Amino acid sequence: MTDDQTRPIETPQPADAAAVPEPAAAPEPVAAPPSAMDSIMAGSTGAAASSAGRIRWIIALGVAALAVVVAIGAILLLGSQPTPEALKYIPGDAAVVAEVRMDLPGDQMEKLGKLLAHFPGFLDQATLPDKIDEALSRLVSSGGAGGVDYRTDIKPWLSGPAFIGMRAPAAGASPTTSPNGAVISATTTGTVSCDTPFKNLTVTHEKYQNLDLALAGDSACVVDGHQALIGDAQSVRNALDAHAAGTGIDRSDRYRAARAALQGDQLATVFVDGHAFTTMLPSASGTPGLEAFAGIAGAVPDWAMTGVRAEDDALVVDTVTGPAPTPTAGATTGPSLLPLPAAHPSVIAPMAPADTILFVEDQGTGVTVQNLLTRLRTVPDLSAPLQMLDGVGGAAGLVGWVEDVGVAVSAQGMTPNGAVFLVANDDATAADRVKTISGFLALAGLGGQGIEVRDSTINGVAVTTVTITDLSQLVPPGTLPGGEQVPSTGPISFSIAAHGRAVVLTTGEGAMTAVLNVKPGESLVDQPRYKQALTRALASSRFSLFADVRAGVALVEALAPPDSLAQWQSSIKPYVNPIESVLISGSTDASSGRSRFVITVSQPTQ
Repeated sequence: MTDDQTRPIETPQPADAAAVPEPAAAPEPVAAPPSAMDSIMAGSTGAAASSAGRIRWIIALGVAALAVVVAIGAILLLGSQPTPEALKYIPGDAAVVAEVRMDLPGDQMEKLGKLLAHFPGFLDQATLPDKIDEALSRLVSSGGAGGVDYRTDIKPWLSGPAFIGMRAPAAGASPTTSPNGAVISATTTGTVSCDTPFKNLTVTHEKYQNLDLALAGDSACVVDGHQALIGDAQSVRNALDAHAAGTGIDRSDRYRAARAALQGDQLATVFVDGHAFTTMLPSASGTPGLEAFAGIAGAVPDWAMTGVRAEDDALVVDTVTGPAPTPTAGATTGPSLLPLPAAHPSVIAPMAPADTILFVEDQGTGVTVQNLLTRLRTVPDLSAPLQMLDGVGGAAGLVGWVEDVGVAVSAQGMTPNGAVFLVANDDATAADRVKTISGFLALAGLGGQGIEVRDSTINGVAVTTVTITDLSQLVPPGTLPGGEQVPSTGPISFSIAAHGRAVVLTTGEGAMTAVLNVKPGESLVDQPRYKQALTRALASSRFSLFADVRAGVALVEALAPPDSLAQWQSSIKPYVNPIESVLISGSTDASSGRSRFVITVSQPTQ
């Protein structure tokens, strides 16, 4: 029996309830005419009747209030999932808490079954548990755990939620030499003992919390009903103390807020407490490099939580981070930073060719780079070199015109093509930037040195193409330290053009032609795999990465040497074939950050 008590309680109804006729209404009595005595009695009891009426209303309101309380209590009881007992053994000050659900809670058995059905050997849902056991048995066997069988030795220990908790080092202790250990809190079948994990070891015993604590060197094991704890001796004792005192991680406001941020049942989760985790990192105080890094990276958020969830045709990994801690009174405030612009529908994806294999987009890149340079200028060792930017208008003059940045990689036959998109705030700004860059390139071409510059027009758009005949000619011998020389590269070409609001830089004219010839309805955004993957992207994503796995596999097969292709097609490809795409998306707001990693699958067509 697991802790997921999600089944609603139904009130049984008779099978023929709908056919039972309602009882006939009783006839109304005929009222007798009032007499004089009736009138006298009505007058004398008027006050009492009014008082009784008020009492009846008070009673009625009390009953109604009680009914509301009972209803709310029933909703909370039946609609929520009880806290797993195993979680109560993880100390509340744990820095890292990982959860593994081999019992497949809620809808995860059904969802995982439908997901695995796309892969060879998992089509029959009736054999799914056995197939999972078989796969895990092979994993344990291949891991070199000699004499350990998954079904008989490990599975009984995973009959419900299992948690792994790691506490921060004690005050003043070295994070590398005194990590204070970790503890595994597992929900078992109730039939396990510490004999299995301590097989062939010298074991001693002691009483702790009225339980038999088995010790083998510095390791300890204890079974408390259906819960089993394994870890170093002190961590196991700490776990028993946390459970007895009611100070487990289940009482942590940060852990509960982090777990609530994940939607639905999860196969596994990993929680990081920002406050405790910072004590595990080397102190930045007095270390210039670390102080600079801390200033650039910013404050560690209160918490972070990652969850893994199976869907019918996808595996979804969500990561949520909490808000940054509130600065303490008197703390030095950082430099003033620019606010990020609002997230918006992609401007770049409609310009990407339909055969794009890899697409990456970041929104608000210009502001992000400006904020990074602002932080870097607070580092004493970098402040002076970065003053050189003042000659070109500072960070704003360098990248202030850039709104979004994107990269698209496609393939024409066996030749990969790449395009970089820099989105400006309007067409005129993009055209002006390309004009300036083309002027510099033209001057470089006039100087010779193995650089050729040529202008052309593609689909009505002016394009400048630069060809470097040999990169080694641009770096004279003896220029690089240690006498290193740039090897001969052969011709290298790139093209640049202004396409609407975007400055487009491509790997040669062929790639530029592919971008400039994209027509409405024939771009990346119109492709089924991209649209399907995008349905699971985070709303208001600032960052996204899309990889068309099927198209990428086709390109790899075209480029792979024949001797390795046969093994690939027989041993590996059947398990890769169902994977359609990979999508990563990320979003941020004032209180939290989110990222999502999605692997989408479908039945392969061949």
